[in-house]
Amino acid sequence: MMATHSVKDEDDIPIGFMINNQFISNETIKAEIYEVDNLAVQENGEIREREALPETHYGDIVIKAAYKKIVQENQFRRDVQKEFERWRKIGYAQVLQVDGPRQVGKTTELLKFAYKNYGHVIYVNLAMDRFGFTKIAKMPNMLLGIADYCYRANLPRYKDSRDTILIIDEIQTSAEVYNSIRDLRRDLNCDIAVTGSYLGTVLGKNGFFLPAGTLAFIDMGAISFKEFTRIFKAEKLLEGIDLYGSGNQEHYNRLNELYGIYRQIGGYPEVVKRYIKTKSIEDSQLEIGNLLRIFKRESQNYFSQPREAEIFESVYISALEEMCHEKRGTGKGYLELIGKIAKDNTSLIVNKDEVANAVVWLTYAGILCKCDLAVNGDIRNISRSRRMYFSDCGLVAYLSKMTTLDESAIEGILTETFVFNELRLLFHHGIAERKVIGSNVCFSVYGQYELDFMVADSNRVVYGIEVKTRGGNPLSLKVFIDNHLIDKGVVAKPTPGGHGDRFDTIPIYAVGCRFPYR
Repeated sequence: MMATHSVKDEDDIPIGFMINNQFISNETIKAEIYEVDNLAVQENGEIREREALPETHYGDIVIKAAYKKIVQENQFRRDVQKEFERWRKIGYAQVLQVDGPRQVGKTTELLKFAYKNYGHVIYVNLAMDRFGFTKIAKMPNMLLGIADYCYRANLPRYKDSRDTILIIDEIQTSAEVYNSIRDLRRDLNCDIAVTGSYLGTVLGKNGFFLPAGTLAFIDMGAISFKEFTRIFKAEKLLEGIDLYGSGNQEHYNRLNELYGIYRQIGGYPEVVKRYIKTKSIEDSQLEIGNLLRIFKRESQNYFSQPREAEIFESVYISALEEMCHEKRGTGKGYLELIGKIAKDNTSLIVNKDEVANAVVWLTYAGILCKCDLAVNGDIRNISRSRRMYFSDCGLVAYLSKMTTLDESAIEGILTETFVFNELRLLFHHGIAERKVIGSNVCFSVYGQYELDFMVADSNRVVYGIEVKTRGGNPLSLKVFIDNHLIDKGVVAKPTPGGHGDRFDTIPIYAVGCRFPYR
């Protein structure tokens, strides 16, 4: 092997060399000097170059190069970067915990942010760490521990400043490390971020304890429709389109076309990449199948019995079928749904407890999401977790092909799933940026009439939203208006929109990003 560059830190102190396009620290080279043909170790312990090498700085050849590479491979511009930036401005006091389902891009976006904004990035993946990061959790002083870890992990010497960020990935694999977050924050002056999938499933169990007050949370999901239009250079159209039909028809058509694609493939980054490459919805949905197989395989690590993985796989389909078959106006809740799935499942004999465990797992893992009920049309009287939706409409489109559901039922649940997830994003912003009040999306039942969704804006104006796949009389919306249960009525459907005497109609693709509708 040949060294190609001598690498210095920001203080012009030599810290290593570039070998085969990789940074190798001086400490590592000394231990393996016989492997490098053009370097030698002198009697005083210093490394000598047999011929002078060009000099470069670590930030230029490693950090900037890593940022360029990750952006080239992952070119989507995600809104979560703005939330990371807000955290960094005030984040020293708290460790950032990035939550979200598997495969939505948590690690990728964190690393993008780190390589762009920090001079030193310490990335630790606990699922495959070979350098013993877990040992730090047992040490009385974390500062000495992290310095020793950097030495063992072929990293530059640890810089204890806010120009350094420590990222701990797959943290759900180690209770010891997770429980040491408070000590890490106390002993280190760098910024710290942790992430991992399935965190909700392990907290409070297996020795995991939430370090209250130490964490700042950011919840990250799949690519939103707004981000999707950004990829296809149509975000400005979405942000500027007239909601009531007075815009350019070609612009409505373009957004409706993108909505149709998104509704079928959803927003998982790898699925979207597949669509960009192949322009095929069918090929993209195959990638969704791959993601579900990965999820099943990884989930088995957290189950005590193989049967549990088989049960939750069957619950995918059963949950989707029950969502479609649920009688309008019942507001049937979680427990009733679980009981119905257990009763009707003939392919795998299960009991209510087993189904409940599977549903809870799918919820914590971010596959299923809960929707609340506004009791009797009163948004101040909330009954929690009365309905479930999948977290991505691409999942619904893929799973629906494994059912005998009729096309109208599939169309309906696809459309509702899209609207639910677009509205759910409104509740994930920080308090200062929120346009809504409350903690979750809700639907409502008043007598025999069910309204698809109710949302209150920051001025406490209550919007009732009825979702239509095609045409149809919004009877429930009219009942809620007539009984003064909502302040504004809105029908969301694939149309340019328009004003009415009693309610307005808006393009369905604008239901989340253009709220409140003015």
